[in-house]
Amino acid sequence: MKTIHRFISALALVAALGSVTACGPEEDTAAGSGSGASAQPSEKQTAGGASADKADGTGECGKAPKLPTGHKMIEPVEPPSKGSMSAKDAKPTCTPNDWIYHGEGKAKYYLFAEQVKAELATGPGSTKTVPVGELWAHAGDCLTNGGAVKEPYSCSGNIYDITLDSEGKVKTIKEIWHP
Repeated sequence: MKTIHRFISALALVAALGSVTACGPEEDTAAGSGSGASAQPSEKQTAGGASADKADGTGECGKAPKLPTGHKMIEPVEPPSKGSMSAKDAKPTCTPNDWIYHGEGKAKYYLFAEQVKAELATGPGSTKTVPVGELWAHAGDCLTNGGAVKEPYSCSGNIYDITLDSEGKVKTIKEIWHP
């Protein structure tokens, strides 16, 4: 009898986890209702749903995406103000469709360098260089206006690729596009 209860409990757990891991880019729209952004996976996921990554960094999505040296993904948690931003480090998560970045842990406070290269996503693989103030306004609109932003931009999951200077200030920030 205990074996049957354990089997039923395990089956219920698998079903619950399947519904939890099934959320991902389907919830995220070009209008930015969700948060997270996709990364280019090294390999597409196989059928059967997402699973936790293995200790060696591989899972059903293949190997986790690796960022270039000096880059980090972040997810702002409040609209950036002049010269500063609070954001969580974003980590890749395997979903049924792709690798998606999501902010995790406690938000960190970032200052911007005096000269910042800022880019907003305009579609898959394309960005437009903008003044950093325009990027701050865009990020704020994505967080507070339900994704209502000016064309050709959209709120693409609220994930940004940043680099820091030797003082730990943001020197480049690029919005990551995803469908």
